[in-house]
Amino acid sequence: MIKGNWRIAHASAIGLAHLNQNTECQDRFACRTVKTAEGDILIAVVADGAGSTTDGQTGAQIACEIFTKEVGDFLSAKDASVKSLTADFGRFWISYFQQKIAEISQKDKKELRDYASTFVGAVIGEKSAAFYQIGDGGIVFSASGAAKSYRFAIAPVEAEYINVTEFVTDETAAESLRFELIEETIEDLILFSDGIYAVAVDYQNNQPHEPFLMPMIAPLRNGAATDGLNEKLENFLASEKINEKTDDDKTIILASRAIVGSADGSSAYAA
Repeated sequence: MIKGNWRIAHASAIGLAHLNQNTECQDRFACRTVKTAEGDILIAVVADGAGSTTDGQTGAQIACEIFTKEVGDFLSAKDASVKSLTADFGRFWISYFQQKIAEISQKDKKELRDYASTFVGAVIGEKSAAFYQIGDGGIVFSASGAAKSYRFAIAPVEAEYINVTEFVTDETAAESLRFELIEETIEDLILFSDGIYAVAVDYQNNQPHEPFLMPMIAPLRNGAATDGLNEKLENFLASEKINEKTDDDKTIILASRAIVGSADGSSAYAA
């Protein structure tokens, strides 16, 4: 049964590689809901600043801020809807983002590539959803929360497995943009950065790894109190269990608007 209000948990944790280099976490994220005539619309984004750059975290932060503001402003306009969001809107956003980064880089006497970041974004309405992606990271959704129902909004590309990716600061970013508009009612949404690919993706089948993801979102589906969930999630991402699988920064956003219960209401990170 679809509920009107989104229940959300999110967290970032610095990777061991950055801890060893004494650098900060370069992942950034943003999540908000916008009230419209279409109902409450969820906007969620995750950006991963390139580790090889000096200011990737700044590029990631600005990407999140600009996308959520521009989408929110767009949806506030008369007659605007999620279905009105197109690939052209994404390309407009990329151009605007690069313009802002160019101003910052000129002021700081740096290059555009110094602010390189990947980007995944989702805008979820009542019966439709728009998804945007440049580079690695993942967007997973389910219309029911049932086993074998979770799927990628945008299919991973093979380049993600050999550490080659695109960035929103690239000259070719507009051409590299991947976009999908899905017209169905979505109950669960999961966004994550490349740092947890090793545990969130079934590499053999190139599908979401449900044994990891379903327990992660279980507390939201089961109506558990959200107080303290973000802290528990952050502790889980920073745990030895996860660090054994990846040394990269890790970010995840979990959102559900269904409270359906399950046979196993346990959580992967509630302990």
